[in-house]
Amino acid sequence: MKEFDNLNNKYLENLKEDGVLILPNFVPQESIQTIRKDAFNWHKNINFNNRLSSFILGNNQWIEHVGLCSLTALKLAMNSSLIKFLCSYFESPPIIGSISIQKKVFAEKELPLHSDMGNGLAMFVYLTDAAEKSGATEFVRKSHNSEISQESKIIRKNNDAVYIDINKTSFSSSDIIKTRGGPGTVAIFHRGIWHKVPKFSIPGREVLIIQYFESQSPSKDHLIKKSFLNALSEEEKGILFNQLSCASSPSLLELGNDPNALGVYNIPQWKMILYYLRYKLFSKAKPRSQFNN
Repeated sequence: MKEFDNLNNKYLENLKEDGVLILPNFVPQESIQTIRKDAFNWHKNINFNNRLSSFILGNNQWIEHVGLCSLTALKLAMNSSLIKFLCSYFESPPIIGSISIQKKVFAEKELPLHSDMGNGLAMFVYLTDAAEKSGATEFVRKSHNSEISQESKIIRKNNDAVYIDINKTSFSSSDIIKTRGGPGTVAIFHRGIWHKVPKFSIPGREVLIIQYFESQSPSKDHLIKKSFLNALSEEEKGILFNQLSCASSPSLLELGNDPNALGVYNIPQWKMILYYLRYKLFSKAKPRSQFNN
């Protein structure tokens, strides 16, 4: 994928300074359509909490083990020019902490301003349009180097997340960078940057989400098809497997009807079933037949 060859020192400086790099219409449509086709049957064949295939969590459907789903997505995440760029950023070889596909199966009122509060980088590859009507992430430039003061925090009841009131910080709306573009648009950002998804009305947005960390960082376990594994180079295998196991991350022990399923999210099983039934009965983002052949 030659497009990643364009990731030069100017892009690197922008990413370090702003904490985010937006690359509209960056990945070729052929790759995007292949990944979407790979994911199609996984979107159809879901279970209410099956991490091996896909599952519904709130307004999202997740394919958590992309190594079982799409070789094209794996290869994209480990593109040699992209990895070289990330090596320059981390000043050491990176690893993939997680790789997943998220699909918005319902519209959102708003996902308020928040931070993932961690080191490393995340990369979103939009498989559908990155547009206001379907949900596109917005970032507060340079906020990855700022502390979240107590007075700017918004704590919501029954929610462990910490949200941020930008009006109580030194930042303003002029510091917001919006993700805009067609399928193939890429956003690379520091995990500590403040970001949000404003209200949108059309469900169905699909995004490939990859998290990169310095080598030997804690990471989720990756499940890979044997045929996919055989297609990877030794360097690519190192990016996937040169990691420490993270005991707090979801694992194979959290499948199917395990009573502790999704305990890392503190979501009871009855609620997971409700998410699943709500999707089955009311979602307008169910898979269509465009990839059946």
